[in-house]
Amino acid sequence: MKSIDEDIKNRSFARVYLLAGDNKAGDEAYLRLQYRNKLKNALCKPDDNLNVVTYTGKDVPVAEVIDFANTMPFLAEKRVVFLEETNLFETSNDELAAFISQIPEDSVLIFVQSKADQRGKLFKAIQKNGRVVLFKKPAPAVIEKWILTKIKGAGLKIRGSTLTRFIEQVPPDMQSMNSELEKLCAYCQGKEEITIEDIEAICQVRTEDRIYEMLDRIVQKRKKEALAVYYELLTLKEPPMKIIILIGRQFGELLLVKNLKSEGCSRDQIAEKTKLRDFVITKCLQNSSRYSEKDLTEILERCARYEESVKAGSMDDVMSVELLIDELVG
Repeated sequence: MKSIDEDIKNRSFARVYLLAGDNKAGDEAYLRLQYRNKLKNALCKPDDNLNVVTYTGKDVPVAEVIDFANTMPFLAEKRVVFLEETNLFETSNDELAAFISQIPEDSVLIFVQSKADQRGKLFKAIQKNGRVVLFKKPAPAVIEKWILTKIKGAGLKIRGSTLTRFIEQVPPDMQSMNSELEKLCAYCQGKEEITIEDIEAICQVRTEDRIYEMLDRIVQKRKKEALAVYYELLTLKEPPMKIIILIGRQFGELLLVKNLKSEGCSRDQIAEKTKLRDFVITKCLQNSSRYSEKDLTEILERCARYEESVKAGSMDDVMSVELLIDELVG
């Protein structure tokens, strides 16, 4: 990312860029699109339809792309080609890969991909002749700093515990966080500080996170509170079948984290292997200690049986979750 910032600052651009998700560390679409827009604003005049073209999806006409890039710009510094979420990295594309080293100085090709096969000729050609930037999910500390900067920029303050609640409640990708932050800051204009009540009033609640909350109550043997969360999910029109599946998935996470810990994995290693969010790992480490491996395996089998019973029509879907909670609380 710094390399793109430097290119823009110095007005010295590579002839080809690949902005892609990191296949190993996970994709962060928000950052990828932010840098796509940075390059577009730096390279292209607004509403320039003569020197800027965008290709998306399958069956990109490679000969047409090459022809466009080989044409001199008209009343502009550069001809710019955006190739977004194409299937060009899924095939050999010898012609386009060969052209990468021959792109004219007054043309720029910008590939924008959520995934790009790093073994192919096209990727290697871009890597050799231009800039490849892989956008992985930032570390939690970086996310927190980014959120605080946005909140401060809106003239607001937030306590550490409230910030944690925001991160736990909203979807984990930066695009969703940005959208929720904009709503939250607009809602809190005229106030000095964002509160937990503000977050609960305005921010999107992930179903999965309410299930984690319900799971906490189940683990703590607090049946009435677990059922109360379930009934809230029903009022939000969440299907009981989906809730059963998520309960099973989250008990599966407990078993996975428990096994990794027993193998001697550190918290960081567990995060790397599972790709779970930080607060989810914390909950899994806490809650899995209350069960044996055998207990968790039996719970997963029980969840699977309930799911099959509902699918077969032999059990009412709403009642199935109530019965499952009753059994899990014991």
